Amino acid sequence: MTTSKATPMEIDGLANARDLGGLRTGDGQVVRQGIAVRCDTLLSLTAKGHREFIEIVGPRTVIDLRIELEVERGGYSLIDGTITVLNYPMLPLSGVNQEQIDAGACDNLIDDYLGQIEVNGDAVIAVLRHMADPEQHPVVYHCTAGKDRTGVVTAMLLGILGLDDATIAADYHATTANMESIIARMRGAQVYKDNGLAYAPDWIFESKPETMLAFLAQMKDRYGSAEGWALGRGLSLAEIDSLRTALLVDENGA
Repeated sequence: MTTSKATPMEIDGLANARDLGGLRTGDGQVVRQGIAVRCDTLLSLTAKGHREFIEIVGPRTVIDLRIELEVERGGYSLIDGTITVLNYPMLPLSGVNQEQIDAGACDNLIDDYLGQIEVNGDAVIAVLRHMADPEQHPVVYHCTAGKDRTGVVTAMLLGILGLDDATIAADYHATTANMESIIARMRGAQVYKDNGLAYAPDWIFESKPETMLAFLAQMKDRYGSAEGWALGRGLSLAEIDSLRTALLVDENGA
């Protein structure tokens, strides 16, 4: 079976931006275009990219998933002052060197992602609540590369919307083709030289589909489903219904 794909976005300075619109569920629904956009950090936007971001996306809400240090050292401002920018920090949990791994940090992305929905679960729930509110659409959400923290939020969102694991994993893997310039950017940034991420092993920067599939399988073993996890973290059935109503439409447009 061929999986559906999100819509890549060409915005100058962004390497990993796509509209989730176009992704299909198994029951004849599709994610609406122009509602939810995932991307890498907006710090990299050029002047041209700023204009394209406003014209093409036109967001009402931007959600930054980076931690305080990243925001302080790599903050940005947008040319449209009417956009609400929010920060729900998600701490990366993988060790970037053996010393950190020996101290208890994750030595693989699967454990990192499972930790994200536990340690940083409140941040994920906060993003989902904004997504459920049409008054805040379009919503753009990002971390640094738009891969891990952004990928976990996307996986839980799409799981709640009813997309199958193969489609979720394929969207995660779509980042792989966009990582070369992002890795170069991160390895050259002083903030990541200071914290060691610039020198991290290659596996930190991978986005293999089997990684996402393994995370989803283990998440379901623990919580039953993305919806089950979200309900356990305090998202209400009404909010889940609002998410589905706001983000999904029948493929025939109804």
